[in-house]
Amino acid sequence: MLNRVVKWLKQILKRVFQALSCQRRRSSQSPQNGEEKTIPPLSDTDLEFLFTELLAGVRQAKGRTWARNWLHQIEHRVTTERWLDWLGKFGNKLLNSKNPHNEIASRLVQLGELDVGEVGDLAYEVGMELLTRTPIEPIWEYDGPDREVVESPAEENLSPGEQIVTQDDLLAILRENEPLRRQISQNLQIDSDDPQVILEGIINQGKENL
Repeated sequence: MLNRVVKWLKQILKRVFQALSCQRRRSSQSPQNGEEKTIPPLSDTDLEFLFTELLAGVRQAKGRTWARNWLHQIEHRVTTERWLDWLGKFGNKLLNSKNPHNEIASRLVQLGELDVGEVGDLAYEVGMELLTRTPIEPIWEYDGPDREVVESPAEENLSPGEQIVTQDDLLAILRENEPLRRQISQNLQIDSDDPQVILEGIINQGKENL
């Protein structure tokens, strides 16, 4: 009889010790002083860096699937609404700038053509507006002696990753991109699909905006 009582007490004590051990583990894993660790929200500067990474992938022709996966993987940190809010402000900053931004404009249009959702749609609108309002200075032939090349203020003010796009660059983009030609023709009311004619229309539009 005594042996049974001792065995029963051992079982009770074992259960108590197990419960206390679990309680200690839970206590050590829980946040101290009632404080929870939260991930700070991304700033506009952070979003610009991330968006530059996205456009770099577009430039490397990684394709629609890659762009969609990229946006999906970061959705837990940046929602579609947050992207749209930031991209609207980013687009306004570019449109209010005196620099041409043709390079980033063409990438924005390319992103929109990948059909990745609302972010791509807004990027396309911003890119098209940049391309159709940007004045492009004609390049004239000169037979005289070469002069020293001095970096222009516009080139000095370029953001990292941007570059000046010449008429030849834009003409090449227009030749390779039929949807872009069609959209610009509609915006500028040009009754032609000829890339050269469209380029001249963009130049004329830029002169009118000066």
